[in-house]
Amino acid sequence: MIQTIIRFLGIQSSVVNSEKTVATIGGMLAIFCCFYATVYFTGDAGSVAILPSMGASAVLLFAVPHGQLSTPWAFLGGNILSAIVGVTCATLIEPMLIAAPIAVALSILVMHLTRSLHPPGGATALAAVIGGPTIHGLGYWYVITPTLINCSILFLIAMIFNNLFHWRRYPQSFMRYQSVGYPPDTRRIKMQHIHQAIQRSDLVIDASDEQIKRVVDLADAIYQEELIKQFVLELGAYYTNSKPGRQWSVRQVIDQRKHQDPSRYLVIYRIADGDRKGSTESCTLQDFAEWANEKIRPKG
Repeated sequence: MIQTIIRFLGIQSSVVNSEKTVATIGGMLAIFCCFYATVYFTGDAGSVAILPSMGASAVLLFAVPHGQLSTPWAFLGGNILSAIVGVTCATLIEPMLIAAPIAVALSILVMHLTRSLHPPGGATALAAVIGGPTIHGLGYWYVITPTLINCSILFLIAMIFNNLFHWRRYPQSFMRYQSVGYPPDTRRIKMQHIHQAIQRSDLVIDASDEQIKRVVDLADAIYQEELIKQFVLELGAYYTNSKPGRQWSVRQVIDQRKHQDPSRYLVIYRIADGDRKGSTESCTLQDFAEWANEKIRPKG
């Protein structure tokens, strides 16, 4: 019942404390600089209208720096294009009640068409409409000051600050992932397969192909680790794969070469029955544990 409620609410997974601390400090530093620049160019009234969208962008750039909604193109393109849409709607549509929803709706459409979806862009477009006389007086200068200037400040701080820490890089293309320890079975899955799978799924996923591939590889590695931990190798014992017909085979373990790395832990066995009966072969403990379905005892 509890798991059902958690799944329904979509409660996010927890992150390590270091990530929470870094995201908090980065967001505070970025908004401090943006606030100072916005007040300088537009005064207090203008800052009230535009800063909320920058606050939302800061959450993405510092709390989810590797997300697809946080990429430089999404951040810069989403905000700037939305600012143009917002000013255009404020200029051409007089009733604010109509201009506001149209501005947000068109900004969403434009971001989708330009592949620059960035949620705070909707707030940037909306601020151009409801920002009051100070913002309206800027006209299309609103795109430059304060939108472009704030975006530039936020982007520069995100570039410098996020790249101080090895586990986060910005942009995400700067991120380099280490090997999971030994080659998982998913090694045959390439980036293009991940990309095509996302396209066929018709889902909007806030993660890059590399991130998804990394998660798939780690999940397989964890599965292999659990498989090995649960498998107890016994010298002299007989194991079978329990497969039907000609695929059926029985192996007797005759020796082993232990190693901390599962990919280098060797099992030497004799094929007691099945294809290549009587021959002696070897494989890794990982491969043997995955092959063996059960341990058996010869009759008599």
